[in-house]
Amino acid sequence: MYAIVQIGGRQYRATPGQRVVVDRLDVEPGDEIQLQDVRMVVAESGDSAATSVGTPTVAGVTVTATALSHLRGQKVLVFKYKPKKRYRRQRGFRAELTEIRIDSVGPAVERTKRAARTAAPKVAAEPEPEAVSAPEVEVVEAAGDAVAKQERAPRAAAKRAPRAAAVKKQPEVEEPGDGA
Repeated sequence: MYAIVQIGGRQYRATPGQRVVVDRLDVEPGDEIQLQDVRMVVAESGDSAATSVGTPTVAGVTVTATALSHLRGQKVLVFKYKPKKRYRRQRGFRAELTEIRIDSVGPAVERTKRAARTAAPKVAAEPEPEAVSAPEVEVVEAAGDAVAKQERAPRAAAKRAPRAAAVKKQPEVEEPGDGA
């Protein structure tokens, strides 16, 4: 029996005992990995299970693997140029990879509550953020109409203060007209 499993956006054929090199996983060498994104399970001759295709994943099937080591791929040279412009750029790239060994392909193993509690990392409770009070509302009389004006944050007021002082009210000048 083998499975088609998706790891990091790529699909791999996973057969028990097989070693697969995948994009870097956030695990330590020696850790056991449960791969839940199983796309297809193929039964070979002599298997009791049937072939099943997922939509998009096969429910209840897990691939168990062990991380063996972290390594880097071969160097790939990236060369860009523009003809007749003296523009040349050469850059190298090496992919970060993880080698894993497929241990088993089969039904999802349910962990007991105790095992789940011991395996789950303990996270300290974060303090709740303090409640922010609503800004005070100031009522201003303008031309006989009551207009509600919200107070701005102190930082915004500090930004406006220099501008407000710099702007001087210009005296109104009557333009020569028909004198009506």
